[in-house]
Amino acid sequence: MSGLLAEAPVEFESDEPRSDADPIYRIAGTPADRMAAFQLVHRKYSQAELIESNPFGVRVTPYHLLPTTNVFIAIEQKRTVCTVTLIGDGPLGLPLESTYEDVVAERRARGLYVGEVSCLAFEQMPINKFLLVFMQLTRLMAQHARSYGMDQFLIAVHPQHSRFYQRFMGFEQVGPLKNYANVRDAPAVACCLDFSAIDRNRPKCYSAFFGTRLPEEELVSRPMNDDECIFFEPLVQAIGCGPLPQCQPG
Repeated sequence: MSGLLAEAPVEFESDEPRSDADPIYRIAGTPADRMAAFQLVHRKYSQAELIESNPFGVRVTPYHLLPTTNVFIAIEQKRTVCTVTLIGDGPLGLPLESTYEDVVAERRARGLYVGEVSCLAFEQMPINKFLLVFMQLTRLMAQHARSYGMDQFLIAVHPQHSRFYQRFMGFEQVGPLKNYANVRDAPAVACCLDFSAIDRNRPKCYSAFFGTRLPEEELVSRPMNDDECIFFEPLVQAIGCGPLPQCQPG
């Protein structure tokens, strides 16, 4: 996961009433939702030189076509301001395996269901606002993951940002510093969030993440349907991000 994160004090709960300008958080469920997320990731990753830009202006990979993948978005005044993708282990495995194959294999051997957190991107905003948006979006992602029986999150994160994930969110480093092929060999470390461990240890984020249960209808998985796969497949092929899964027309 790539992003410009820094540690800073922030209040995650507010007694102020919600306004129409407050962000809306949801799992992307339409081509328009997904396109906005893919465009945001492409723009921000290109600017950071983590990927090569492409003429389509989107960052969409074969993993996005899988039934085990969900895209999470924060929308403010009809504009997508933050997105993150959760890729559940499935037919293509996980992107992390390109660099940390042993980390993923060890968890599979234990029968754990793991997911990789990927494609974090956000519009420029004050740090306190970003942390609030990030917190609410990842809260949705974490509750969604647990409702579907996921045991752990895996991420490949820049070493400068790993301390935030470890101290605030309860991640542990599980892989050494390497060059991560999926973002042009940028330096990364592999980290893991084990849900059973944070249930015991209760990191700083725990009550904000799990203190209040979100409505069940907000947690329902919304992977691409067959028509969306058919729509996005040519973009994946043109960009050349890897092998395609088999999407069967419905």
